[in-house]
Amino acid sequence: MKRAFLVALLIGALVVLGALGAAAARKGGTGVKVRARIGGQIVLEIDSGEEINFQVDPVSNPEDTAETVLVVKTNVPSYSIVAKFSDFKVGDYDLIEHGKFFIRSKAPGSGQAIDDWTVPKGQMTIVKNEDGFTSGEKIVVEYKLVVDFTVPPGEAKMEIVFTAVPSL
Repeated sequence: MKRAFLVALLIGALVVLGALGAAAARKGGTGVKVRARIGGQIVLEIDSGEEINFQVDPVSNPEDTAETVLVVKTNVPSYSIVAKFSDFKVGDYDLIEHGKFFIRSKAPGSGQAIDDWTVPKGQMTIVKNEDGFTSGEKIVVEYKLVVDFTVPPGEAKMEIVFTAVPSL
C-alpha cells in the first residue's frame, strides 16, 4: 500500500512537472525557441594567372602554355565553374575559331573537368559537379596557344570571365 502511494505520488509529480514545462514553453514563459537559416555562398578568386602573356611564332616557338589557378570557398554541397570567352583575334583572324587556342582543367575532387585540350566555344563549363563544403580548394585551368604560318603576325587580346554556381 505504501508502495502504491509512492508510485501514485511519483506519477502525480511527473504530471505537474510536465504541465509546468509546457507552460514555460508558452508565450510569457521561460522557454526559448531558436531557428537559424544559413545561406549558401560561393566565393571564387584567382590565386595566380590573372594575366597570361603568350610569346609565340611559327618557327622558334610555335606553342606556348600557361595556367590560371582558381580558389573556391563554399558551403554548398556541390558547384560548377563556367567560363565565358571573348573573341581572341589578330586583326580579323580569330584564334579560337581557327582552332589555335585550347583549354583543359583539373578538378580537385570528384567533379568532371576538361581532361583533353579543347577549343573553347563562347561559354563552357570548366568543372562540373565538384564537391562543395570547402574553405579553399584549387582548380587549375590550363591554356595552350599553337601558331603556324596561317596565323598573321600581331597582337591578340581576350578576356575570360569565370563564374561559380551551385550544382543542381
